[in-house]
Amino acid sequence: MKSDFMQRYFAVFIFLYTLFLLYMMFFASGREASEISYLQMRPFITIRHFFTDDVDGEAFMVNIIGNVLVFSPFGWLGLCLRRFNSFIPITISFLFTITVIETIQYFSGRGVADIDDLFLNTVGMCLGYMFYKYATWKNIANIKFHFEIFDEKKVLKTT
Repeated sequence: MKSDFMQRYFAVFIFLYTLFLLYMMFFASGREASEISYLQMRPFITIRHFFTDDVDGEAFMVNIIGNVLVFSPFGWLGLCLRRFNSFIPITISFLFTITVIETIQYFSGRGVADIDDLFLNTVGMCLGYMFYKYATWKNIANIKFHFEIFDEKKVLKTT
């Protein structure tokens, strides 16, 4: 019973968080649809720009750190969707989803479709996934109990 509540709570959180991020990607900071779309497909050009050119700290934080950290909660999707307890399925699904979002940014003229964003966002999700796996391994905050995450080998031996 408690795990159902926790899973639903996390599912609602991640749903609302996703809506917030979509708003930020398409409408925040005065973004308006433009007839000019920008597509940056050369890997690491934008990232290199932020490390080598004279860029202020705020822009660096938003574009590099932000693109990594804000996507880390998606690495925790295994809490509410069991198929995302494995690295390959969650990574493939995330890559597909973020590619669709970048494509929509390009065609809508709201934002920049940048291959480096795809890379940084995926790194963020992977970092979140690694922390999720560490938290379940160490059973931080009794996470295994709250989300009914058990080692299948141990469950099979005891039954």
